[in-house]
Amino acid sequence: MSQQPRGESGSLARMRSVVSHLTATPASAPRGSSSSSNVSYALNSATRWNGWGYEDTKLYVNAQGDIEITGERYGDVFHGAKGRTLPHLRPWAERVIGLDVKRRSFATNTHMEQLPVHAPRMTEQAKTQLDAFLKAMAQDVGVRVSQTLDERVRHSHGQTCEEIFRLRHEQTPIRVPDAVVWPQSHAQVQVLVKAAVTHGVCLIPHGGGTNVSNALTCNPDEQRAIVSIDLRDMARVLHVDKENMVIRVETGITGLELHERLQHMGLTLGHEPDSWEFSTLGGWVATRASGMKKNIYGNIEDLVINVKMVTTNGTLERACNVPRVSMGPDVTQLLLGSEGILGIFTEVTLRVRPFPSCQVYDSLVFPDMAHGIAAMHEITRTKCVPASIRLLDNTQFQLGQALKPTSACAFTQGVVDFAKKTYVTKWRGYDVSTMCAATVLMEGTEEEVERQQKAIQAIAKKHHGMVGGAESGKRGYFFTYIIAYLRDFALDYYFMSESFETAVPWSNIVQLMSDIKRAIHDQAAAKNVQTPPLVACRVTQVYETGVCVYVYYGINYFGVKDALSLFHAIEQAAVGAIVANGGSLSHHHGIGKHRKPWLASAISQPGVRAIEGMKHALDPTNVFAANNIIESTQEQTR
Repeated sequence: MSQQPRGESGSLARMRSVVSHLTATPASAPRGSSSSSNVSYALNSATRWNGWGYEDTKLYVNAQGDIEITGERYGDVFHGAKGRTLPHLRPWAERVIGLDVKRRSFATNTHMEQLPVHAPRMTEQAKTQLDAFLKAMAQDVGVRVSQTLDERVRHSHGQTCEEIFRLRHEQTPIRVPDAVVWPQSHAQVQVLVKAAVTHGVCLIPHGGGTNVSNALTCNPDEQRAIVSIDLRDMARVLHVDKENMVIRVETGITGLELHERLQHMGLTLGHEPDSWEFSTLGGWVATRASGMKKNIYGNIEDLVINVKMVTTNGTLERACNVPRVSMGPDVTQLLLGSEGILGIFTEVTLRVRPFPSCQVYDSLVFPDMAHGIAAMHEITRTKCVPASIRLLDNTQFQLGQALKPTSACAFTQGVVDFAKKTYVTKWRGYDVSTMCAATVLMEGTEEEVERQQKAIQAIAKKHHGMVGGAESGKRGYFFTYIIAYLRDFALDYYFMSESFETAVPWSNIVQLMSDIKRAIHDQAAAKNVQTPPLVACRVTQVYETGVCVYVYYGINYFGVKDALSLFHAIEQAAVGAIVANGGSLSHHHGIGKHRKPWLASAISQPGVRAIEGMKHALDPTNVFAANNIIESTQEQTR
């Protein structure tokens, strides 16, 4: 059994180095910045404006013709200089998605200055009001403000493929915020919101900018000034109560930084979404997020005890920090998932656990998805479900194999891989075109983990599965850190890709995945796409009554006149398949503007009116004009 003791793991050491890099004060940082504002400043400096992640990390075709990943990050998977080459990826991509490295679609807008920014449709009065608002923030309150193009563009988008495609290729003007401000405390946010009401300015809260629901896009017809509120300067752990195992934290802290700070205290929150390098606590609460270890620690709604939200009608907060209440509808829970339309989350009280003494990765291989799903269902029913278990279909399994880096001992690794493949295909009788794999992560005491691992492996064997080992399991989880970089690389070669997720009952999983794949393939064929689209699924979260299914899909749009229209048609077809199979519009991403048109059919018209009622009660003049979830304009909410 490969175990990780309580001491600092390789992944945590990597995270420590990242945090150290981000918290180092840059030479050009604004004077008077706090340590938390240095994190915000360094994050913007280190990340790209028209794609995912760090500037020093990208995929490219090297001189030998192989795809390689730059930089030194993610050392747990990419060991040394040779280990950053992905020799199997290009052949796989050429065969499966029609990649042609000689056929490039590099960005038209290579520099931010080339981006056609929409001239604000503000009245002269609105411009005057914006100036007064910014003056009050900078001079009277001491809040950092910016109207630079760099900051405004960076705060205008999330990470949908559509948004990144537009940043790279758009020639039609886009609307971006008119200014960005960085409050540093709950008190400053209170003053800021009051000033916005006074001066007729609308606000869009901003965390890590990792959303995939168009939640940050600005309304091009908004005639008031739009100000982005970047909360990443609010990143303090305000209170730790080890007796009651609760903490109070400001909402601008990133998941990685919060994990690092809690580990020093021997604690863990256990909430680890794939975006946690950049996503913030406030974003998690605003979208009702889920982390990969929810089986032990719960989803974000299970971790939240209390929140502070600043609204235009005052600060909303429960008076007691207790495990449960029965005081009418739980207002705290009603605020979760509000996606920036009701107010600004400034502080959250959360429950924590002792940091686990043992962490073990594992992996399982099954002959097909039906056997894998049956095994996962039994694991869930028998209460031996690990911190995380994910089942990858054959397409995603093959992609995972293609992403294997060059080994330091290439010959030895080649012999080992051949032996494994021969055993799986010849002696176990698996078909390489149908086999799938599960990645497993277990946490707890050594005894708990050992007992759990034995139970899981026994169930897998019962369903014709076999053990794949710790290294494959570990690499499978780090795959999620790389997938967005892979998307950006593929965009340079006429390939657009996106992901979405849904919750669905156990009984509908197989049909759902089949219908989604059929819908996407049918739409691509109807639009004369020459290369069949890529569709890969995984069962990524398990519950007693159902699962979360995560889908990656992509199209080679070479020769397609309007790639975005095709992409929208595919999205609509996929949502249709989800609804037809009793799935949710989202399990943990939120719906933003992306899936807002389907909300009434999902929660009923009275459900929509209930959300509209909350909006009217907390923000009657639509100061928080993100326009997510429901349609809300200044006129409608008066």
